Amino acid sequence: MTMVKHPVFLEVLLGMYVLSALVRADCTITSTSELCSTVPKKISEWFEVLAQSNIQAKVSFVSEMEGCNELPLKIEVQAKQSLGSDFIFPGTGITERTDQSDSPYGGVVYKYKADGSIQIMVPKQDTGKPSGVSLFSGGSAWEGVTHVNESSAGVRYRAWCRCNLPLPGYESPWTDINVSDKTYLEIRHGLGITPDMVIVQLRHGNRHEDWISDVTGSMSSSRSGNEKSGLIYGYDSNTIRIWAPNNGNLFKLADGWGRASDNDLVTAGQVKVYVWDYLTNVKSKSVKIDQTTRSSALELALPEHVNLDQDIVYFTVSPTDGDNRGFSFLGSGSVQNADPITQYGGLVHAYSAENIRIWHPKLDGRHFLFYINNGWGGANHTQSSVSVEAKVSVWKAGQVCLIPENLRTTPAPTVPHTSARRVTTDRPTGLGSAVSPSPGNTSAVHTDSQDSWYDRSLQLPVRWLLLGGSLLLLIILLSIIFVFCLCKESPETKQTKVFPAKNDVV
Repeated sequence: MTMVKHPVFLEVLLGMYVLSALVRADCTITSTSELCSTVPKKISEWFEVLAQSNIQAKVSFVSEMEGCNELPLKIEVQAKQSLGSDFIFPGTGITERTDQSDSPYGGVVYKYKADGSIQIMVPKQDTGKPSGVSLFSGGSAWEGVTHVNESSAGVRYRAWCRCNLPLPGYESPWTDINVSDKTYLEIRHGLGITPDMVIVQLRHGNRHEDWISDVTGSMSSSRSGNEKSGLIYGYDSNTIRIWAPNNGNLFKLADGWGRASDNDLVTAGQVKVYVWDYLTNVKSKSVKIDQTTRSSALELALPEHVNLDQDIVYFTVSPTDGDNRGFSFLGSGSVQNADPITQYGGLVHAYSAENIRIWHPKLDGRHFLFYINNGWGGANHTQSSVSVEAKVSVWKAGQVCLIPENLRTTPAPTVPHTSARRVTTDRPTGLGSAVSPSPGNTSAVHTDSQDSWYDRSLQLPVRWLLLGGSLLLLIILLSIIFVFCLCKESPETKQTKVFPAKNDVV
């Protein structure tokens, strides 16, 4: 009998392995560290911030026992109206303007350190012009389904360590950037497919202990000189473009922001890029916005229900024409430009568990859905556009997973009038170089490429795995029946009962 048990035992083990592989591939049960998204490492309590009060929030989001022990991979600040609304307005890592103008502005701004410190700021009264609030959707200068103008806001923060998100497909080294001679970067991730998420961190200086800001992608204005601050970034299937203001600030915490004692001016620092690709179960929805879009169409249902404590909502804007066509830019969470005189552009959003609301400037010839003028990035890839595609994606905690390399399919993109580019599915080392462009707008015509999308749902691989697993289980079952019959007919079996009958007494 010992010779009969071993093959069956090995087959059962093999069957269990195949079934466990199916569970990992489907990614609906397991949330394996570094392979699937998980709940945030830290979710703070809600607390109140109040604009124009000098009562600002400075808190630590981790303790010694629950920290990342390194720079967090993702920080998110959520803000909402203190009463009467469940819509979340994402915080931002930049201040685009000061309070020198009488026009209103708003926002919740934050910065953080690797040691767990996080500082959250809203507008303050600095020059006798109390025009800043905590949450602002643009008032009559912007289109949307409702207007939000709140001095008080409820705020909390969420932190993800490296083990709480799938491994990035690409991670750049820290790369120098400044507002004088290095205002534009192109960092090539070379993955050949449009990423599912990109994070750009700005380090205020070049030391490990310096403050970090998360860069927001799509908002900018025509303000000049020291009043202008922030960074802009966008990405396509191979490249990340990053614009800094010419002779402005990368980050500015003065003249209308933070506490009375805050006076943080950053003109040089370093950026680091993280890119996620080859993921399954990312649910997305897109909508085109242009001059014909009605305000009532600026609220739509999310692709699936969102757990506001655990899940990630990721919103991007892509111009449908012009020099940055095909590039995606991260949306913002509050309006900082509503001046009727200056030119500006961008989209603002807020989301609940079921819906997303979008706001955009009134398209009157001076204000745009997407805007980068020649005061940014050495005038590389400037653009004013009134036609964009807005895309919202939902990452469910524990369900968004990295597709194994042997199951990935990436067809070569189709580029009209040129030879096809070779695309490899090998994972990059993460040490790509930053490319310094030629001065001026030297690549003003972006190739109108029709990059192929690919199916990352794993339906085909899982189907074949299910078929293979079913066949294997059938073989195991037939083997057990065959062994049972052999044992029942053998002389040895006639003398020794292996399977007692119903009325037998053993």
